[in-house]
Amino acid sequence: MEVRIWGARGSYPASGARFSEFGHHTPCVAVSEGDDLVVLDAGSGAAALGEYLRENPVRRVHLLLSHFHHDHLMGLPFLLFGAGEQAAISIHTALGSDVPLQTTIDTLFSAPFFPADPARLLGRVAFCAHPVGADFAVGDFAVRSAPLDHPGGSAAFRVSRGRTSVVYASDLEASLEPSTALVALALKTDLLIHDTMFTRQESEARRGWGHATFEAATALAHAASVGVLAGFHHNPLHDDEMLRARERDLAALCEGAFMAREGQVIRL
Repeated sequence: MEVRIWGARGSYPASGARFSEFGHHTPCVAVSEGDDLVVLDAGSGAAALGEYLRENPVRRVHLLLSHFHHDHLMGLPFLLFGAGEQAAISIHTALGSDVPLQTTIDTLFSAPFFPADPARLLGRVAFCAHPVGADFAVGDFAVRSAPLDHPGGSAAFRVSRGRTSVVYASDLEASLEPSTALVALALKTDLLIHDTMFTRQESEARRGWGHATFEAATALAHAASVGVLAGFHHNPLHDDEMLRARERDLAALCEGAFMAREGQVIRL
């Protein structure tokens, strides 16, 4: 299983050379093996993934959306353009089966928000709105989900094939005592990608914003006996120098942990 980071920032893209090491794009992570590409969120990094797919086509693309905030959706049109008409595409949520998934995506592709015909782009897409906490399959991958504490709701996903798995838990207001549901979801996963947007001081001033610290991420990693922890959803105000310093502090709390970098490839 290959995991590639296409975007690791949160809230909005970061601009300038000071942000180039950890990257500029907002959340998008791709998990691939065989004929299946599982895409976790479609932030601005999904546009870069779409360009990659023009030259490296795949048969099946399964997009798992944690929630509908702009920084997790802004690259979706360009991902679909890049995937091309030869790819079978499905979009999944685990926010409740009553969430109007197709209506939400149709709106994103419609005037005045986007200059395209949504029927042409979305007519071949399968929309799958799953119940909160649902388990489901995408191609040859098994997916488990768990709800997260985030304004408007969000979901974490565990993507597995055989004995190998990755857990994606972005956009959550987490404490040093992780929830039973999250511990169960992340138990002994090979890779945990976890929101580490705020420093402890920042989190105190931003209660209710729905984001975590690396102390909270480390608490979950230890409680769930995960293989490797990757910090994610970097604050767009945190430049490379600050993230390198935070990475050192994170690794001191959790051996082998690192801050995710745009373009990084992790083979599990």
